[in-house]
Amino acid sequence: MTIFSFTLLIAFSLAITLTQTSLLRPEVEAKSGGFSIELIHPSSKRSPASLSIELVPDFLGNYLINFSVGTPPKFQLAVAGSTFMNWIQCEPCVQCYSQHLPIFNSLKSSTYKALPCASPKCFQDNCEGSHCTYVAEYVDQSYSYGDLAVEMFTFYSPQGVEEISFPDIVFGCAHRSKLETTAPKVSGIISLTNSPQSLISQIIPSFGKIFSYCFVPLAQLDVPSTLTFGENAWGSTGSLFTPMLVKELDPSYFLTLVGISIGGKRIDFFGNSSNIFREGNIKIDSGTAMTVLPTSFYSQIKTTFIQAIDAEPLVYENSISLCYKDLTVVPSVTMHFIAVDLPLSKDNIMFPKGEGIWCLAFRPTEGQPLYGNVAQTNFLVGYDLNKMTISFKATDCTKLA
Repeated sequence: MTIFSFTLLIAFSLAITLTQTSLLRPEVEAKSGGFSIELIHPSSKRSPASLSIELVPDFLGNYLINFSVGTPPKFQLAVAGSTFMNWIQCEPCVQCYSQHLPIFNSLKSSTYKALPCASPKCFQDNCEGSHCTYVAEYVDQSYSYGDLAVEMFTFYSPQGVEEISFPDIVFGCAHRSKLETTAPKVSGIISLTNSPQSLISQIIPSFGKIFSYCFVPLAQLDVPSTLTFGENAWGSTGSLFTPMLVKELDPSYFLTLVGISIGGKRIDFFGNSSNIFREGNIKIDSGTAMTVLPTSFYSQIKTTFIQAIDAEPLVYENSISLCYKDLTVVPSVTMHFIAVDLPLSKDNIMFPKGEGIWCLAFRPTEGQPLYGNVAQTNFLVGYDLNKMTISFKATDCTKLA
């Protein structure tokens, strides 16, 4: 998305030590059938020093990609999200937040190339002298400013068995940046959107414009999830397909939500004000944990959920959360998208807050509705950018690690 949903993410402590290794070899070709990488969540105890890029959720579903940039390669940790471009912090960092890994120094990389203003890749037409610059600003007052450049990005398969490098990836080399409420100590952001400047758009043409991910449940933080590109991304058997679309001013992926059933009672989704549903009325977001719905629709969901549970909710002052203590049974919940009735499990509906407390993984909003990644756990979620479809296949994501 053009505006990354940081507002639903919180900061987590991250103590990581990464060392460079002589095993890194640039420009290794991908094998036929595609390529898989892993992603690591900041709360995971698995060390990112292993040559893999893992994706493991925690309570609010922030995910990090572990990769390297430059020649020689320097490890980075970046949020995998729905922003419109990739960026990391770079020296000299005039005004930057603290990160665990050394800030990238482009002067020490032989493959770094700042883009000139005349470059067709200078997409914002911003310049300082002869250098192309960029501006990325977000709804929570986070921002990133710096030089637009191209550089070698290297990714590693699970357990570091393979690696693959992509030269000339367009990214922002940030000299001023702030991340307000996301995971601390990360290097920046990697975009998984359909934007021309995203990582997806720059590498996926090599693999047939197909990719998938599979998020493990929140209670299993030390099991990686895998982001896969190419024909091995997913199988059609058992998958449920629904149309997706992208919008002219927003390169994120949108689905059409028709309604939600709770305990057998169906509540139709009519958007904010229209009495008919609109195509592309909800954005599917890997970088936001909660599913956020228009306030009036959320109120119906919450009320119906309370009525369907034989237990008293916990009362928190000034909290919009609906939480229960020692909740073992939840009502059935089904998401109704075009052509797909998607049944959810407890791990999709509730998230563990600790000490036996479970909270509903839905929130109200006056802004853009989002289908968050808690609702996507234990589904193999496949994106086909040729057919413009998204598929869901119920999967034990821990078995794909």
